[in-house]
Amino acid sequence: MNFGNDEEILSLTQRFAKHARDFDDLQHEIAGRDVGRMGRFLPGGAQSAASSGKSNDKRAEALTRLQAVLMNNPAYAQAFQETERALNDAQSQLDTLLERVQREIEANDLVLADIRERAARLEDGSRVYKDQDGRIRSENGDQINDALAAGILWRGDEPSFEDMKDARERGERLKDIERDIQIGQGRIGEMQADMKDEDDPPTRDELELFQDEADKILGDLESDLNALLEPRISDESKPSLETSPASISEFLPR
Repeated sequence: MNFGNDEEILSLTQRFAKHARDFDDLQHEIAGRDVGRMGRFLPGGAQSAASSGKSNDKRAEALTRLQAVLMNNPAYAQAFQETERALNDAQSQLDTLLERVQREIEANDLVLADIRERAARLEDGSRVYKDQDGRIRSENGDQINDALAAGILWRGDEPSFEDMKDARERGERLKDIERDIQIGQGRIGEMQADMKDEDDPPTRDELELFQDEADKILGDLESDLNALLEPRISDESKPSLETSPASISEFLPR
């Protein structure tokens, strides 16, 4: 066979090679193997189906684990929403509780300031108080010796050592509760962050534990504060009505 020149030989060789590749590709496609050139020999409907299948796979890969479980598990989705609402409600109630505690702290600070202002003084200006047994004590509880106590000028309306001690301890306890509320807010914030983890969402059991923990945090703090603020039986050693913590709290904005 005479081809005439080298260019004709090269062209014919390339055509044979292309036909051979096409034949191989067709065999792969018939067998369902993707060689990167799928669809050149398949009918139009089959090409669309193959393309649609790939798109669905890509959309499935794009969904996070959280989105997938919310879409495919209605019971989990409902528990997730309930937990989300419970944590949001607990956080809101803790905000309200914190405001209440901070008002009580302000009120107690006023009471303590009034007690310290009305305290008896030693000659050097140190504040002193008489306890329920008649002993003279400094603010930190040390007993004042008789020589120093003899120089005190008593007016008769001085607050007692117990007045000062109760107000100071009450303020410390209120600040402890304030700190505990802030810790509780932080813990609930951690649970809320865990629920937003798209790649590692909480399990159904963990969602229930979140709700239980939030309820306990809120319940314990409310109980602590209410126990501290319960009205106490008045006696002669208590501050006058005008300077008691409860009465000042009534006039603060709520």
